[in-house]
Amino acid sequence: MFQLLGHMAVVDGGGRAINVRAAKQQAILAVLMLRPGGVVSVDRLMTELWPDELPATARASLQTYVYRLRRTLAPLAAQGVDLITLGNGYTLVVPDRAVDIRTFEQRFTRGSEALTAGSPAEAARLLREALDMWHGPLAPEIDVETVRRERRRLDLVHLTASELWATAGLQLGLHDGVIPELERLVEAHPLRESLWEMLLRALAARGRRAEALAAYRRMRDILSAELGVEPADYLRRRHEDILRGASFRSR
Repeated sequence: MFQLLGHMAVVDGGGRAINVRAAKQQAILAVLMLRPGGVVSVDRLMTELWPDELPATARASLQTYVYRLRRTLAPLAAQGVDLITLGNGYTLVVPDRAVDIRTFEQRFTRGSEALTAGSPAEAARLLREALDMWHGPLAPEIDVETVRRERRRLDLVHLTASELWATAGLQLGLHDGVIPELERLVEAHPLRESLWEMLLRALAARGRRAEALAAYRRMRDILSAELGVEPADYLRRRHEDILRGASFRSR
């Protein structure tokens, strides 16, 4: 019903789009969705919408935006959606299942817990479901502080979900399926050493020793050029294991 990953979209129970066209109405909706069930004060919303200087008409304009947004969302009342005025603020009542970021985080949490509990197959399934929901960063078209802050947090959750999915895949021995994803991840996050370590391990486990050694050299060059540091001790030990031809199939 409410999509924020990749861009904002709202649909009714029949799959028909509900257009929230005005940029400031989109911003208000996003901020309220990121505070589920919590009251967001009028002052907070005005600061979000006009961070540099409040116009004299800010309060009246905000009330108009909220009024129009409430009318736009009215068709969703049957699905349990309501925009309520409480005291000097507003709250959006919406079921968790109707918001993509909540489902994404719930599956991520369950997948992480399954991996910790020693159930890599269940973890891989749940984490894959979470990753398949990711269509891009949180509402990139909305530029207000609450959304920017939450966007940064969810980007990290997404990266962690990708890393945990790869971890589960390696535990299941699915190296061939994991290697392409790890190669993509190290391209996108070349300073994240844990990703390089998994890539080295996966390549070595498939007998691709020369590629693993080449990947280590590339990582070392990147760390030296970008940070002026050598790889961490555990990575140097992994490199030494590969040089010796150690087996990683059961690790």
